[in-house]
Amino acid sequence: FCTNGSNRNECEINCLDSLSRGNNCLPARSTSPGVAATLAGVLIFTTVADIVGNLLVILSVYRNKKLRNAGV
Repeated sequence: FCTNGSNRNECEINCLDSLSRGNNCLPARSTSPGVAATLAGVLIFTTVADIVGNLLVILSVYRNKKLRNAGV
């Protein structure tokens, strides 16, 4: 991580040295809490919507016998 005030070239050289030793070398990132919270909210909403949608399909197939065939 290059957060100690070193310039980009020094960071890249240090990163290459780190990679040659088998270590991960990821650039430092600063993400605001608002962006992280928004992304987390979107992921949670999408997951919940997927689960509810799948439960509705299961319920529909359970209640309607016409939907139980393979549709071949």
